[in-house]
Amino acid sequence: MIKGLSTYRKFIYEDDALELMEILKQNHITYELVNNSSQLDSNFGGDINTKQFELKIHREDFVIAENLEEELLKNEIENVAEDYHLFDYSDEELVEIVTKKEEWNKFDYLLAQKILKQRGKEINPELLKIINKQRIENLATEEVSPTWLIIIGYVCAILGGLFGVFIGAYLMYYKKAMPNGGRMYGFSRKDRSHGQNILIISGIAFLFWIVVRLFNYKNY
Repeated sequence: MIKGLSTYRKFIYEDDALELMEILKQNHITYELVNNSSQLDSNFGGDINTKQFELKIHREDFVIAENLEEELLKNEIENVAEDYHLFDYSDEELVEIVTKKEEWNKFDYLLAQKILKQRGKEINPELLKIINKQRIENLATEEVSPTWLIIIGYVCAILGGLFGVFIGAYLMYYKKAMPNGGRMYGFSRKDRSHGQNILIISGIAFLFWIVVRLFNYKNY
């Protein structure tokens, strides 16, 4: 695994990333495709549409990669068939694609801009920059405090179950990826402190119950 790389794009299938990877290779941009799919998810009926592959590059290469992607897709966008589903979208739906580009593939993001322009609703490039900046700031806000998860975590910790360890670690270390390649903690400092407490209690309780079982075993 190459250190210092950030998630640039996510894909459902590995083949979807091959063309972009070839472009990055031709332009000497360091990249790595990481498979984040879980066999456990598959065994328990995980959703196949969950994005499983992450294409990672250095954060300083994000702008270059975006420009290369746009060049790559320019011809496809100019020759897209008129029955492509985005042509049936309302102006509001197309604007949502443009303002939430991290939720859509690059092709749809660029095509949405083209369709809006054709309809006389073009979004100014400078306004796009402001929108993208505001979107990143909005995504940077912390998740709503998971009170129910914290309560379950403490209960599991006291009972000495390993599930308490998982919950504590999740609250402490969970980070979400940002569209600009950055990462930030998903939960507030207070919630992360709860996670730390749950981990500590889980460890103490786990050892306590081991001692109890050993004592009972010797006296059996």
